[in-house]
Amino acid sequence: MFRDLREKVSTPRRVVAWAALGLLLAATAFLLPRLSPHPLLRLTRDALLWSLVCYGAIRLIAFLLLDPLLSQRKTATPGFARDLLMVALYLLAAGGILREVLQVGLGQLLGTGAIAAAVVGLSLQEVLGNLFAGISLHLDPAFQEGDWVEITGTLRGGPGRETLIGQVEAMTWRTVQLRTENGDMDILPNRLIAQAVVTNLYVPSGLHRRTTRVVVEPRPDLHQGMEKLSLALAGLPHLPQHAPEVVVHSSDLGGAVLELRFWALGFRHGRQGVFQATRLAATVLTREGFRLMGPHGPTPLVVSPEPAPSASLMEELVRQFGLPDHWAGELRSHLRRRTLAPGEGVIREGDPGDSLFAVHRGTLQVVRAEERLEPYTGLFWKPLAELGPGQWFGEASLLTGAPRSATVVALTEAEVLELPKAAFEAALRREPEWLERLVDLMEQRGHEVPETAAPRESRRAHWTRQVRVWFGLAGTN
Repeated sequence: MFRDLREKVSTPRRVVAWAALGLLLAATAFLLPRLSPHPLLRLTRDALLWSLVCYGAIRLIAFLLLDPLLSQRKTATPGFARDLLMVALYLLAAGGILREVLQVGLGQLLGTGAIAAAVVGLSLQEVLGNLFAGISLHLDPAFQEGDWVEITGTLRGGPGRETLIGQVEAMTWRTVQLRTENGDMDILPNRLIAQAVVTNLYVPSGLHRRTTRVVVEPRPDLHQGMEKLSLALAGLPHLPQHAPEVVVHSSDLGGAVLELRFWALGFRHGRQGVFQATRLAATVLTREGFRLMGPHGPTPLVVSPEPAPSASLMEELVRQFGLPDHWAGELRSHLRRRTLAPGEGVIREGDPGDSLFAVHRGTLQVVRAEERLEPYTGLFWKPLAELGPGQWFGEASLLTGAPRSATVVALTEAEVLELPKAAFEAALRREPEWLERLVDLMEQRGHEVPETAAPRESRRAHWTRQVRVWFGLAGTN
């Protein structure tokens, strides 16, 4: 209590003020009987002296016992529990003073006022319910100030149950104050929270799975759309062992309900991930020709066909790789042009791969996930490198079949050119001497040799052998 007063008045001034007040009361207690021998003045003196003794004893107990014990207990508001204990001590002291000074026992006082106490108890039923619910919330703290919580129950007195999500701003003896995502301040009585289901979105700490769903029309190639959406969700910050995934959850509205799953660190990170996953689902699925289902049937589909790569573009790529010019026509038939949305994953670390990518437009980033506390608790991408027009990546998987060594995410809207392994197979079988040029690509990028390689084998020799095996050229010279 009086927390604001403690913060505005310095400690030395408070000590001087309490000492002056104590001296004044003591002086009054000794002077009153001298002014008149009236019994009422003697009772007043005794009441003042006992009050001073009890107050000093209670303050000493609080300093030596209560404050050290409550400082070790991680409650949402330790001052609340302290105030309750102090009030209990003051009530006991008041009962003792009544017994010693006025010769009135506490039981006698309660017995004579039983009817009045019952009337007061009924009239204060709501207040007492909030008080005792607040006591239970503080003695067994399931959440504390700063936590994000999800409360499900009958919160506004209606017949149905509803869910409220917010950050705990303050906890008092009567209410819990929540700051919602919209910036509103919702004040809920403790009694309602004690009867509701409360999910602490920050405790236990660590990763927790979040989901969002989208309904698409059923098609025979639904599995291909799910694979592409799962790869696009690689753009959500995640740890390698907790990659996002897409599964068919159920059927509804005449379509298939796809559930997008990913692991979040903290509530705000999870909410941000839900927003990004929903946007990517609407972008990727419609781009791949899937119509989303609604109460009135499938939504209209507007698909812009991806333009075919021009001959000059393929010739430029062949020159960048240092390959013979006459390969351009053969490789062009396999070249695919892909449009990427901001935040969309292109390749994911650890996934199998057999294609090479070249950036045609926009900016991509090679990233790695890391935990941060600012601007909120969550996983964030740490950029390792940026890729712009004319740069390529994924050559190790193309040439050796090795898993992807990094995650690449579109930073802006971008276009990439994808060249699969099949594009090189016929040309290399016809002209295997150009295999050395492909090995040069790996050497230029400084790829590491796996620890499983032969100890006496050079890096280039290891790559050459690996490329020959991958393209089925092991028996050629």
